[in-house]
Amino acid sequence: LRTPLTTLRTHLERLAMVDISGEERREYADVALRQCRRLIRLVEQLLEIAKLDAAQVPIHPEPFALTDLAQDVVQKFELTASEHGVKVLLAGAPTLPWVAGDVALIERVLDNLLENGVRHSPRGGRVELALQDVGGGVRVSVTDSGPGLAPEHAARVFERFYRIDPSRSGRTGHAGLGLAIVKGILELHGSTIELEGRPGLGARFSFELPMARQSRVDRSAEVAGPGSVG
Repeated sequence: LRTPLTTLRTHLERLAMVDISGEERREYADVALRQCRRLIRLVEQLLEIAKLDAAQVPIHPEPFALTDLAQDVVQKFELTASEHGVKVLLAGAPTLPWVAGDVALIERVLDNLLENGVRHSPRGGRVELALQDVGGGVRVSVTDSGPGLAPEHAARVFERFYRIDPSRSGRTGHAGLGLAIVKGILELHGSTIELEGRPGLGARFSFELPMARQSRVDRSAEVAGPGSVG
């Protein structure tokens, strides 16, 4: 928290000066707003981690179509990904069983995994969210086209505050909490997040959700699978 707070104070102090131009004021205000947003994000993540630690995150499992949720999340990330020069794709079978889980929490998991993938993929790269019927459930995989992870880093990426390159945190505004939150949420669902580091080929994160006690729903009109959105 110290870095964004210091930057925010510095730019607010400059805004209070009387001998700066209108253009400088706009620039200082823009930086101050970015740091405010960064602080809000950090505080929200810290609160989320604290609640997960204290087992205070309520979970409300229900049957839902994971394909529908995945499509919504991919569409939500299209603009951000395009600004980074990255494509976000959705691939899945035409017919998938409904799964059981807390929709809001699983959306949070997908958000964090896609954000992580976009952040580590180079311009011209891609992030693929894939859904696979594994019999008794659905396997979710998020694969990026980044540098991948060496074994020593792959073993620690789910630790809170862990960053492969700590010097980047000041530039990106990320404190190394997103994957720890993913791990905690999936543990609430009785699931485990798996990681294939694949150095030089891009990382792949995977987990499974159990099939709901509900009939299979044909999504062939929505996912011409394997297909893509974005």
